[in-house]
Amino acid sequence: MRLLPKKQPQALLITLLFLLLPAISANADELIEDKIYITESEGKLNAVIEGASSTTARLGPNETVLKVAADGYLGAVLTDDRFYVVSTASDAWKEFRLKPQETEDAILSVSPYIALLATADRAIGYNISTHNFFDARLPIREELITAQAGRYVAVVATTSKLFGIRKGSSSFAEMRLGVREVIEDIDVTANKVVVRTSDRLLSFVADDPAWSEYRLN
Repeated sequence: MRLLPKKQPQALLITLLFLLLPAISANADELIEDKIYITESEGKLNAVIEGASSTTARLGPNETVLKVAADGYLGAVLTDDRFYVVSTASDAWKEFRLKPQETEDAILSVSPYIALLATADRAIGYNISTHNFFDARLPIREELITAQAGRYVAVVATTSKLFGIRKGSSSFAEMRLGVREVIEDIDVTANKVVVRTSDRLLSFVADDPAWSEYRLN
């Protein structure tokens, strides 16, 4: 965690504008055309990549597809048994096996560079830069608030902890909330996650491996 330097009240507006600027600039980002088209047929997942090649993954005998998502260079499928990801940078499906009943109420979010799955037990990320999955255990018996992937960053939030991913990372950057600290708003843009709590502004940006904070009180 990196603590931002203490600022005078008149500097608060400048800090807020700085944190929110990516929300404005992200809208000007060039749209990335979807490169992957996913279908399910006869117990198989098939991904057509850039209209030129295809790759297939065979499902288990009783495996059921629950969710499908694709954005830009990445595609992902959630089944009742596994988390599948395929990208333009890989010639085969990657898979992450899940525990029984783990997919109940799971949240799947995909951006052009990051695939994110949050279950009741853990957060699972896939980064196109490393071609690997990584996961982190969520706090026990806590509410999962959201899981959102932006173009270069992503976040999983529970009532007591934040988990950030940036393009190129191979693990989650974690930020613990205070005992009575409550999340009030979460904004995810292409390059930055901004979380407003009852006590702080927290930010996680694409070019920094750690969370930053600015205390409001």
